[in-house]
Amino acid sequence: MSGQVDYGLITDAVDDGIYTTGDAPSRTDRVFKNIRVCLESRLSEISTDIPTIQYENTEIDLSDIDKSSSGVKWIRATLLPAETQIASIGQNGRDLHTGIFQIDYFSSVNIGGFEEDMDIIANYFVKGDILTTGTTNVRIRNTSLGVGRRDGAFFVRNIDVDYFAYTPARS
Repeated sequence: MSGQVDYGLITDAVDDGIYTTGDAPSRTDRVFKNIRVCLESRLSEISTDIPTIQYENTEIDLSDIDKSSSGVKWIRATLLPAETQIASIGQNGRDLHTGIFQIDYFSSVNIGGFEEDMDIIANYFVKGDILTTGTTNVRIRNTSLGVGRRDGAFFVRNIDVDYFAYTPARS
Protein backbone atom coordinates (compact mmCIF):
# COMPACT_ATOMS: atom_id res chain seq x y z
CA MET A 1 0.00 0.00 0.00
CA SER A 2 2.19 2.82 -1.18
CA GLY A 3 1.44 6.36 -0.08
CA GLN A 4 0.05 5.29 3.31
CA VAL A 5 1.92 5.53 6.55
CA ASP A 6 0.97 3.56 9.65
CA TYR A 7 1.69 5.79 12.63
CA GLY A 8 0.32 3.25 15.09
CA LEU A 9 -1.72 4.23 18.07
CA ILE A 10 -1.27 7.68 19.48
CA THR A 11 -0.58 6.07 22.87
CA ASP A 12 2.26 3.95 21.51
CA ALA A 13 5.75 4.94 22.61
CA VAL A 14 8.14 5.79 19.80
CA ASP A 15 11.86 5.83 20.46
CA ASP A 16 13.83 6.71 17.37
CA GLY A 17 16.81 8.09 19.27
CA ILE A 18 15.55 11.66 18.95
CA TYR A 19 12.50 11.74 21.17
CA THR A 20 10.21 9.42 23.03
CA THR A 21 6.50 10.15 22.83
CA GLY A 22 5.68 7.78 25.68
CA ASP A 23 7.94 9.62 28.11
CA ALA A 24 6.04 12.83 28.82
CA PRO A 25 7.64 15.07 31.44
CA SER A 26 5.98 15.19 34.83
CA ARG A 27 6.61 18.91 35.34
CA THR A 28 3.91 20.87 37.04
CA ASP A 29 4.96 24.35 35.89
CA ARG A 30 2.05 26.60 35.01
CA VAL A 31 4.02 29.46 33.51
CA PHE A 32 1.48 30.60 30.92
CA LYS A 33 -1.36 30.48 33.43
CA ASN A 34 0.69 32.23 36.11
CA ILE A 35 1.58 35.11 33.79
CA ARG A 36 -2.08 35.64 32.99
CA VAL A 37 -3.10 35.37 36.65
CA CYS A 38 -0.47 37.96 37.65
CA LEU A 39 -1.75 40.53 35.18
CA GLU A 40 -5.47 39.86 35.59
CA SER A 41 -5.19 39.88 39.39
CA ARG A 42 -3.59 43.31 39.31
CA LEU A 43 -6.32 44.58 36.97
CA SER A 44 -9.07 43.17 39.20
CA GLU A 45 -7.80 45.38 42.04
CA ILE A 46 -9.33 48.41 40.29
CA SER A 47 -12.79 46.88 39.98
CA THR A 48 -14.17 49.45 42.43
CA ASP A 49 -13.20 52.30 40.08
CA ILE A 50 -14.38 50.58 36.91
CA PRO A 51 -17.32 48.31 37.64
CA THR A 52 -17.26 46.08 34.55
CA ILE A 53 -14.14 44.18 33.48
CA GLN A 54 -14.31 41.56 30.76
CA TYR A 55 -11.51 39.00 30.71
CA GLU A 56 -10.55 36.66 27.87
CA ASN A 57 -13.05 33.96 26.99
CA THR A 58 -15.79 35.43 29.15
CA GLU A 59 -19.10 36.81 27.99
CA ILE A 60 -20.42 40.23 28.82
CA ASP A 61 -24.02 41.32 28.71
CA LEU A 62 -23.98 44.96 27.62
CA SER A 63 -27.41 45.47 29.19
CA ASP A 64 -25.83 44.84 32.63
CA ILE A 65 -23.28 47.66 32.25
CA ASP A 66 -23.80 50.66 34.54
CA LYS A 67 -25.25 53.51 32.49
CA SER A 68 -24.56 56.43 34.81
CA SER A 69 -25.03 60.10 34.01
CA SER A 70 -21.35 60.26 33.02
CA GLY A 71 -21.94 57.65 30.30
CA VAL A 72 -21.21 53.98 29.79
CA LYS A 73 -17.76 52.63 30.52
CA TRP A 74 -16.20 49.18 30.76
CA ILE A 75 -12.87 47.51 30.03
CA ARG A 76 -11.76 44.37 28.23
CA ALA A 77 -8.44 42.70 29.01
CA THR A 78 -6.57 40.57 26.48
CA LEU A 79 -3.19 38.87 26.87
CA LEU A 80 -1.08 39.14 23.70
CA PRO A 81 2.01 36.99 24.32
CA ALA A 82 5.00 37.10 22.00
CA GLU A 83 7.07 34.06 21.09
CA THR A 84 8.93 32.54 24.05
CA GLN A 85 12.69 33.05 23.65
CA ILE A 86 15.60 31.05 25.02
CA ALA A 87 17.37 33.26 27.56
CA SER A 88 19.98 30.67 28.54
CA ILE A 89 20.57 26.98 27.96
CA GLY A 90 21.88 24.16 30.07
CA GLN A 91 20.68 22.42 33.18
CA ASN A 92 19.61 25.74 34.71
CA GLY A 93 18.35 27.23 31.45
CA ARG A 94 15.84 30.07 31.40
CA ASP A 95 13.04 31.09 29.04
CA LEU A 96 12.07 34.69 28.40
CA HIS A 97 8.36 35.37 28.04
CA THR A 98 7.33 38.79 26.71
CA GLY A 99 4.10 40.31 25.55
CA ILE A 100 1.44 42.95 25.88
CA PHE A 101 -1.45 42.92 28.30
CA GLN A 102 -3.92 45.03 26.33
CA ILE A 103 -6.64 46.78 28.29
CA ASP A 104 -9.34 48.26 26.03
CA TYR A 105 -11.26 51.10 27.67
CA PHE A 106 -14.76 51.48 26.24
CA SER A 107 -16.83 54.61 26.79
CA SER A 108 -19.86 56.28 25.29
CA VAL A 109 -19.35 58.07 22.01
CA ASN A 110 -19.29 61.90 22.07
CA ILE A 111 -18.07 62.35 25.66
CA GLY A 112 -14.46 63.03 24.76
CA GLY A 113 -11.45 61.03 23.68
CA PHE A 114 -9.73 60.80 27.03
CA GLU A 115 -10.91 59.80 30.48
CA GLU A 116 -8.94 60.08 33.70
CA ASP A 117 -9.76 56.40 34.25
CA MET A 118 -7.04 55.59 31.71
CA ASP A 119 -4.44 57.12 34.03
CA ILE A 120 -5.96 55.26 36.97
CA ILE A 121 -5.58 51.98 35.07
CA ALA A 122 -2.01 52.81 33.99
CA ASN A 123 -1.07 53.66 37.58
CA TYR A 124 -1.77 50.05 38.56
CA PHE A 125 0.97 48.89 36.15
CA VAL A 126 4.06 50.91 37.07
CA LYS A 127 7.37 50.37 35.27
CA GLY A 128 9.50 47.93 37.27
CA ASP A 129 6.65 46.47 39.33
CA ILE A 130 6.98 42.74 39.93
CA LEU A 131 3.77 40.69 40.02
CA THR A 132 4.07 37.17 41.44
CA THR A 133 1.95 34.05 41.19
CA GLY A 134 3.42 30.74 42.33
CA THR A 135 7.08 30.85 41.35
CA THR A 136 6.46 33.10 38.34
CA ASN A 137 7.54 36.75 38.56
CA VAL A 138 6.19 39.08 35.90
CA ARG A 139 7.92 42.45 35.58
CA ILE A 140 6.26 45.48 34.01
CA ARG A 141 8.48 47.04 31.35
CA ASN A 142 6.25 50.02 30.56
CA THR A 143 2.65 51.13 30.05
CA SER A 144 1.50 53.07 27.00
CA LEU A 145 -1.68 54.70 25.75
CA GLY A 146 -2.93 53.57 22.36
CA VAL A 147 -4.89 55.26 19.60
CA GLY A 148 -8.59 55.92 20.13
CA ARG A 149 -11.15 54.61 17.67
CA ARG A 150 -14.87 53.98 17.21
CA ASP A 151 -16.10 50.44 17.80
CA GLY A 152 -19.81 50.25 17.08
CA ALA A 153 -21.65 52.33 19.66
CA PHE A 154 -18.49 52.87 21.73
CA PHE A 155 -15.29 54.87 21.68
CA VAL A 156 -12.38 52.63 22.66
CA ARG A 157 -8.78 53.38 23.55
CA ASN A 158 -6.23 50.76 24.59
CA ILE A 159 -3.76 50.84 27.44
CA ASP A 160 -0.84 48.52 26.61
CA VAL A 161 1.12 46.96 29.47
CA ASP A 162 4.46 45.63 28.18
CA TYR A 163 5.66 42.77 30.41
CA PHE A 164 8.37 40.12 30.64
CA ALA A 165 9.10 37.09 32.79
CA TYR A 166 12.09 34.76 33.11
CA THR A 167 11.15 31.19 33.97
CA PRO A 168 12.91 27.83 34.12
CA ALA A 169 13.34 26.50 30.57
CA ARG A 170 11.02 23.81 29.31
CA SER A 171 13.57 21.28 28.18
